[in-house]
Amino acid sequence: MENEQNPEAAPTHDAHATLAAIGGARSNAADRLVTPWWYHPILGLLAAVFVVVYATGDIVAVLIVTVLYFGGLGVLMGVYKEKTGMWINGLRAGRASWWTLPLVVIMVACLGVAYYLHAVHGLDWPAWVAGVVIFVAVNFFGHRFDVALRTQLREQP
Repeated sequence: MENEQNPEAAPTHDAHATLAAIGGARSNAADRLVTPWWYHPILGLLAAVFVVVYATGDIVAVLIVTVLYFGGLGVLMGVYKEKTGMWINGLRAGRASWWTLPLVVIMVACLGVAYYLHAVHGLDWPAWVAGVVIFVAVNFFGHRFDVALRTQLREQP
């Protein structure tokens, strides 16, 4: 009966209820997306070891570390997904991805400089410095990404 008297009332109410449900689901997802304290240090260690070995190692060491690196990434993603119930790609996370982009640039630059200095000048220490920089960067930018993602999810759709 109410719809017959005011045909616009029901769609407006339904739209508000739907938006409230979406907002609640997004807020619930943000609450579940709490990264374990050990996640970024392990990710940073994996990335640092990969860069050091890639820049200074022989082909066998590089192949072994590459397999371990990507295997470790798979395990971390699986554990994270099991803990939170979801996985969000850092490069496809909306505005939060802006915290991932500088990390990618830092990793590529560190790897390139370390590799060049080792290949051309025979220096190993830049690879170790690059590893430390990458470890710190993964922890710094990873934490900022997490905060930005949770904030983004809590905002109204």
